[in-house]
Amino acid sequence: MAVIATLSKGYDLDYIWRQVVRGAVKDAASYYIQASESGGEPPGRWWGPGAKALGLEPGQVVERKPYDLLFGERKAPDGTPLGKPPDSGRKSADIYAKLLAAEPHATAERKRELRLEATARRGKARCSST
Repeated sequence: MAVIATLSKGYDLDYIWRQVVRGAVKDAASYYIQASESGGEPPGRWWGPGAKALGLEPGQVVERKPYDLLFGERKAPDGTPLGKPPDSGRKSADIYAKLLAAEPHATAERKRELRLEATARRGKARCSST
């Protein structure tokens, strides 16, 4: 049997919404049966102390707006920012490009060292900013 998959670059926040079937789930066994019979997953639920700290009730069904705020915008359901978005690595790549430009004939081993140096420099720049 062959499996064909289409891969795409990036993080797809909409993926979960294409997999969810909004039918009722009566018990734990139904959770798995529904997925196999309907080809989709039942809605997710919020659990744990982190969800509670964000004002979400344990067992509450995951709705689109708070999901998008948390995972797309890194904000609490009330809109409060929850930190900086992750660094895309662009700064490290820029530093590495400059280091490599200064040593155009660098060996593979030296290029590895330059990559490590670029990562270290990016971390120092982030820590030292005030």
